[in-house]
Amino acid sequence: MGRSRRNKRKVNKIIVTISNEIFKKMMIIISIIILICIGIIGVRYWQDKEKIAKQKQMLDKKIQAIFETKIQEDSTEQTQQDITIHMAIVGDILCGNLMLEDAKIGENYDFTSMLEGVKDYTESADVTIGTMETNFLQQEYSGNQKYNSPISFAQAVKNMGIDIVSTSHNHSLDYGLEGLKQTKRNLEEIGYTVVGTKEHMEDKNYIIQEVKGIKIAFLAYTYGFSNEDSILQEEKKYVSVFESNLAKQDIQEAKTEGAEYICVMMHWGQINETRASEEQKQIAEELVQNGANIIVGAHPTVVEEMKMMKNAEGEDCFVAYSVGNYISSLSDENSEIEMILDIQLRKNMQTEKIILEKVNYTPIYVLDNGEHAENRYTLIDMKETARKYAAGDTKIVTRKTYDKLIEGLEKLEEIIRRK
Repeated sequence: MGRSRRNKRKVNKIIVTISNEIFKKMMIIISIIILICIGIIGVRYWQDKEKIAKQKQMLDKKIQAIFETKIQEDSTEQTQQDITIHMAIVGDILCGNLMLEDAKIGENYDFTSMLEGVKDYTESADVTIGTMETNFLQQEYSGNQKYNSPISFAQAVKNMGIDIVSTSHNHSLDYGLEGLKQTKRNLEEIGYTVVGTKEHMEDKNYIIQEVKGIKIAFLAYTYGFSNEDSILQEEKKYVSVFESNLAKQDIQEAKTEGAEYICVMMHWGQINETRASEEQKQIAEELVQNGANIIVGAHPTVVEEMKMMKNAEGEDCFVAYSVGNYISSLSDENSEIEMILDIQLRKNMQTEKIILEKVNYTPIYVLDNGEHAENRYTLIDMKETARKYAAGDTKIVTRKTYDKLIEGLEKLEEIIRRK
């Protein structure tokens, strides 16, 4: 019995010794793993800081203009009497169901917080234009398939400085001819200048707006309608549906009436397609040769490439195949990456010639703060917001959003500069 107890104690001692050795080794291994993890985290932290520092350098640089004319030493030289116009252009102005939910306060709706983040860029221009892709009727509101929004949405957009809207788009006749006419009336009552749809059959397909004494003609056309099969041919005559000969005639008539510059707003292209189609390119070429100076498109919900063209007189004409949306709650790829164009025109008061002097842009982003946020949707300046985050203001957006902004800026630049 004594020997048995001694053997058991000896075995227990050996077990304890082995356990202690294993424990020590395990602790050493765990310590090494922890040190390695700390090292990896530290390296990644400094790599991330270095990455953000490099991104900040990029963000601090001024966005390169899409186009800038080279002033020659001739009659195009600027004089003190010259008139300069800044025209801001936004894309499709949509009001989706989720936006309606976000804006609802009791029985009313307030959309101000969604739009005011980029107000400075639209309000400061001499004239701001866009496409109002919704109807405004006193009946059930809808932000899907058939678009109908509260007039408070139009008022909020108007308060941001938008002056002229096209109502020629694929949802123009979602509520029939009476819906089209009522929408036009409601928009005009709150101060909009409306182009693209008619109150009366004999109305013109264009309007001429005097901006700082310069007469600019605005024309607007759509490719067709979403509810094409349910629309009567008679109803379609109240919407400017694009036809090459019709557009040519409208441009000539506008010039005969004294228009000095022609801006055409096109609702065309394929949804979610960042490349202009051959049909878009062909139409743009026709419009330029027929007298259009600026062509700006929308409908694809995303930004498409931009191009400079020469007209028959050798003058520079600008084509933006799509500037995407201005505001929406769409969640399709790239649909939240948008822009506001800033087009600078100059009229030489000696020659009375108007030239396209510069085309710049502000990248904007529809930020979705989540369904439980007090203000779910907010328009923000992509570059300025990302720059503030990179400078240390990490409360302005989340890191995930910051990465999306950087990715969006790179994507936008790639699309715009595409040849």
